[in-house]
Amino acid sequence: MSTPAPPEEPPGGPDEPGELAEESPQLRRLRARMAEENRLRRWLRRAI
Repeated sequence: MSTPAPPEEPPGGPDEPGELAEESPQLRRLRARMAEENRLRRWLRRAI
């Protein structure tokens, strides 16, 4: 018999810290990619 899953909690619940002391390399790459995409979108909006 398996144990039931805990009820769904919204992200950022009491167990999770708001900011991680150290980000994973994957998270850093994702943030850099998002920043670059946002920069390109702003550039395209100005160019049109």
